[in-house]
Amino acid sequence: MTSVDRVVVVVFDGLRPDMIAGRMPALEAFGQAATVFTGARSVFPSVTRVATSSLGSGQWPRGHGIVGNAMHQPQVLQGRALDTSAFGDLILARAAWGRVIGPQTLGEALAAAGRRMAVIHSGSAGSAFLCNPEVAANGGHWTFSIHGQEATQTPDAVRAAEERHGPLPKSGTPKHDQLAYAADLALAGALGEDGPDVVLIWLCEPDSTYHSHGLGAAETTAVMASADASFARILEAATQAPRGQRTAVMAVSDHGQITTTGHFEIETLLRADGFDARVRPEADTAIALTLGSSGEIRCLRDEAGLVPDLAAWMMARPEIGMVFARDDLLPLAPGALPLSAVNLDHARAPSLFYVMHSEDGPDHFGLPGRGLKTGGVAVGGGMHGGLNRHEMSTVLQLLLPGEPAGARDDRPCALPDIAPTILDLLGLPADAMAGHPLRPADKPAPAEVERLTAGSGDFHQVLERRRGAGGWVLDHGGRA
Repeated sequence: MTSVDRVVVVVFDGLRPDMIAGRMPALEAFGQAATVFTGARSVFPSVTRVATSSLGSGQWPRGHGIVGNAMHQPQVLQGRALDTSAFGDLILARAAWGRVIGPQTLGEALAAAGRRMAVIHSGSAGSAFLCNPEVAANGGHWTFSIHGQEATQTPDAVRAAEERHGPLPKSGTPKHDQLAYAADLALAGALGEDGPDVVLIWLCEPDSTYHSHGLGAAETTAVMASADASFARILEAATQAPRGQRTAVMAVSDHGQITTTGHFEIETLLRADGFDARVRPEADTAIALTLGSSGEIRCLRDEAGLVPDLAAWMMARPEIGMVFARDDLLPLAPGALPLSAVNLDHARAPSLFYVMHSEDGPDHFGLPGRGLKTGGVAVGGGMHGGLNRHEMSTVLQLLLPGEPAGARDDRPCALPDIAPTILDLLGLPADAMAGHPLRPADKPAPAEVERLTAGSGDFHQVLERRRGAGGWVLDHGGRA
């Protein structure tokens, strides 16, 4: 494989690969010149901070331990879920756990080899943190967060950006200004001849506008054009001579989205049927919930007594598409699939995990993919977190100098493979990571496909996954 001494990764938050053509000409042209990994998928749950943690560590959730955007961790926080988008919550988690992400991150592997990494992040402060959680201990590394000096472990990076480029953009959606600011900072602060060996630029769109305006809205089309324009500027700077001849560029997304078609009041309905369940648990609450296209159900007491009835309740609701149980609780939840099947069997995992019903039919914009949700956005907005194929499909494109243009590679791969690929491109080992380096010149064998099924009574569910070099890649799942 071509030897490089710099890797530039541009992440488009939430971008569906089937929505690039006709909307994002620079990225579309990039894909025609690059190797496009058409078998690329997200992790489960398909939410940003779980995905970020996999991208930044080379681990499945079973290895890195971030099991949701929100996750109830009473030893860290009482009365509400730990919010992984919040910088302060992650600082509290580190104090309680020692490490937020284990066992080794991409940043740590680079630092051990004397290499530098910069993160320019225009999304949440928590996602910026999780890209390189030990950044302060990694000499020469820095993370810029669009949320300011108090929202990063390297505040000097934000201070320098403000001195050079002016005040940080104000919040609001669509996030045109945030996209432009991130590109400005990349061009001025990271992509020069003496810049870091790995530059990760996280563009916060189209995810935010998918959520607020819908996947096919005019505002979404406009912000996708802005993200594409920022990418075009970054790509030109990254590939210009002389260092550009030794630079690999990756275009990535962390998950897709589908359109929400209805709201399911899971907390209200559970309580109406006699379950002591709350999103914001009180001191004596028995069951803690999180909301979205999927969510956790965590028994805070009497787990063995509650799990059978909770699992049966969910399977009796047509609005719920899939039910997973922690592996040790599976005998108590007939019809559930084990959390190990979706690489979520970590010590921080909840008792049960639900996925809302979804389907591949067209939404009101004519785009495929629609489903129910329990919270997060207004009905009609975009959402993710489940196992619909349009939530799981991701962008993964790699441009190597001197390599043939326009290759299509359908091997099963996923976000945990990105960090090992970066290390491999730089000639560094990735032995501590669960993912596997993606080498475009390799000729992968036909993928092994497995369909896991489970059911109870009228409830039947199916999960399809494909075996990649780095483990089972989740393709899609739902109610059968």
